Amino acid sequence: MSSMSGSKGLLTDATRQLQARWDQTRSAWRDHKADEFENLYLTDLAATVNSTLRVIDELDLLLNKIHADCE
Repeated sequence: MSSMSGSKGLLTDATRQLQARWDQTRSAWRDHKADEFENLYLTDLAATVNSTLRVIDELDLLLNKIHADCE
C-alpha cells in the first residue's frame, strides 16, 4: 500500500467516524447552537473530503508516473 492510499484510507475512515459520532451527538443536541455548529463545520465537509480524495488519487498517479520515468 502506498502512503497515498494509506492516507486516503485514514481520511475516509476518520470522516466516517466523525459523521457517526455527529449523528449520535445530534440526536441529543437539538438547539440553535447545534445547527450553527453543523453549518459552520460539517455541512461542507463531505464535499471537501471528496475533493481531497480526488486530489490524492491524482497525486498518486503523478508520483507513480514520475517513479516509472526515473527507472
